[in-house]
Amino acid sequence: MSVWQEFTSRLEVSASLVCETGLRVGAGGETSVPTASDLPILRTPGGDPYIPGSSLRGVVRVHVERIVRAMEPVGQRRGACNPLVLDPAKDSEFHSCITADDMSKQRDEAREKPDRDARLAAYVWDHSCRVCSIFGSAWLASRVRFSDLPCVGGGRIEVRDGVSIHRDKETVENKYDFEAVPAGTRFALSVSAENLDEMERGLLWLGLRELQGGRVSVGGFKGRGLGSVSLAEVSLRLVDGRDRAALRSFVLRGEMSAVGSEDADHW
Repeated sequence: MSVWQEFTSRLEVSASLVCETGLRVGAGGETSVPTASDLPILRTPGGDPYIPGSSLRGVVRVHVERIVRAMEPVGQRRGACNPLVLDPAKDSEFHSCITADDMSKQRDEAREKPDRDARLAAYVWDHSCRVCSIFGSAWLASRVRFSDLPCVGGGRIEVRDGVSIHRDKETVENKYDFEAVPAGTRFALSVSAENLDEMERGLLWLGLRELQGGRVSVGGFKGRGLGSVSLAEVSLRLVDGRDRAALRSFVLRGEMSAVGSEDADHW
């Protein structure tokens, strides 16, 4: 298994994430930032809105998982597990490709072995589903990194009014306000992925292309029409470590080859 031991490739994606409607990524819980809103959004220390990379990566991953589950069953290096659903074959365990009990058993078996760490690493890699092997799991680091998305040009913040309705009386139960960024706001997207083969790059590109086409919503209050986004100015660059000349250019000068959308679609 040479997933981490050597450098085989790096894919970098940059784009502008454009808000087609208002977008709200809430700060959640208590916040130390002074705000006049009941429900503030996330801000940098300078007060500009931003989108956490982990949030966007989770949205893209969930979308990819849904597609993969529709195409193949979960298994070793196949499909997409679902740790939020109980396994019908094991009423007490969630349907993860590798459960906590599995790892405990493997640790016990490998405890006295001289190559204990290598055995555990090989087991995790061999038994991870297709999506976990790309985006990571409790036992495996992700090979895809989404940087935090800063707002381009500062960004304006709106305060909107909201109401909650009493479901029995069908009357207004509570009034509140919430923050959002308006339509047209742009955020800078930066994604890097290391040591993915063509099929794995294809799954990542599939998720990003769905985001590009406006088929993936981001943030909260999506049921109210917020969170519709698209990608513009998408740029892909790739270096293949098996090409020694390309690897040398990358190491010495940071040069990478541009990838066209047709080549990416081929993945």
